[in-house]
Amino acid sequence: MEQTPKANRVHIGFFGRCNAGKSTLINMLTDQPVSLVSEIAGTTTDPVSKSMEILPLGPVVITDTAGIDDTTELGTLRMEKTEEVVKKINLSVYVLRTDEEPTADDMHWLGLLKQNNVPIALFINEINAEIDKENDKENNIENKTDASTYVETHKGLSELATVIGSADFTSKVKRLELLDLLGGLTPLDVEGDQTLLQGLVEEGDTIILVCPIDSAAPKGRLILPQVQTIREILDYKGLALVCQTEELPAMINSLKYPPKMVICDSQAFDRVDELTPDTIPLTSFSILMARFKGKLQDLVAGVEAVKNLKAGSKVLISEGCTHRRQCDDIGTVKIPNLLKKQGHTDLQLEFTSGGAFPKDVSQYDLIIHCGACMLTRREVLRRIECAVVQGTPIVNYGVLIAALHGILERAISPFIDEIKG
Repeated sequence: MEQTPKANRVHIGFFGRCNAGKSTLINMLTDQPVSLVSEIAGTTTDPVSKSMEILPLGPVVITDTAGIDDTTELGTLRMEKTEEVVKKINLSVYVLRTDEEPTADDMHWLGLLKQNNVPIALFINEINAEIDKENDKENNIENKTDASTYVETHKGLSELATVIGSADFTSKVKRLELLDLLGGLTPLDVEGDQTLLQGLVEEGDTIILVCPIDSAAPKGRLILPQVQTIREILDYKGLALVCQTEELPAMINSLKYPPKMVICDSQAFDRVDELTPDTIPLTSFSILMARFKGKLQDLVAGVEAVKNLKAGSKVLISEGCTHRRQCDDIGTVKIPNLLKKQGHTDLQLEFTSGGAFPKDVSQYDLIIHCGACMLTRREVLRRIECAVVQGTPIVNYGVLIAALHGILERAISPFIDEIKG
């Protein structure tokens, strides 16, 4: 991996009316032509994202959105896409321009960001062009090119914004100043100092990672949770030992002392359980990810709903990525087959992937979610909250597979105090 995964970056959304200067601002901040700039309203249609670094935030993803006053034929659909961005980001930039008064649409979207607890950087585009005086009088607009006067005139703006910055977005003079303002914000719902293996690994500990190489494994590399776990073990100055399933006994026997823990792919849970002595803690990458990204206690509680499934029960299986489906795909093939083996036949199964997740999940008897390595923590928490609020049990792949194999108690034992707490 050459870059920090998008799911581990701080996500910043850029909002504002058509031609407010969002795309110009993004191009100025990134010092690259990321977004298409045009005087034609509605040039930005779907959200456009770009990865970069903003210190001291570190790696970020910035997303340009369609103008919130888009009146084109597809405007309604574009606003739905923009609303989805609001629910996923950790920080926001709202753009206004000094030659236009804030509208009801502006205040609505600023309020929506505030309602979702997203910190707001209000960036004001200082327009220096002369404004027709007769047009000014007709629209009750003064020629305000000074941002501080603009904000003072519209006092409601400062009450909504976390920080306020201004510049002529066509100039790079204040680029570093605006980046410093963004970098000084505290993002919403990021992992912060928490780590994937927090409280589990200390310097010198030996951790065995069981990584099966099958048809679903990416050629020439490991999957993201495996790579992240190896990196964290190294960060803790521990020893990361990697093997496939059947090589596990030989690896354990080669050690002078037992490993601190064995972590495996959830699909190999039953076999790894057989091969790992009971005295050695065992869990999966998926359960670690559930603990890191969301609320493990809610996902463990959700597994109880499996007992109540019957013919006709509606189950949503949701994945956070859009990988190519294999013939033995875990979400669409292996988990449904495991449920059938447990006697849960004739279920109504529905599938979503990537950014797709229903707003109304009350129709489902159970939601089975992936480990979410490709989703931000904010998005995972939102999905869990959506399910809990609507009374729909939710469980993740690792927790479910451990339960179906009768080893859930062992798989969650390293985190039992956290779950009960």
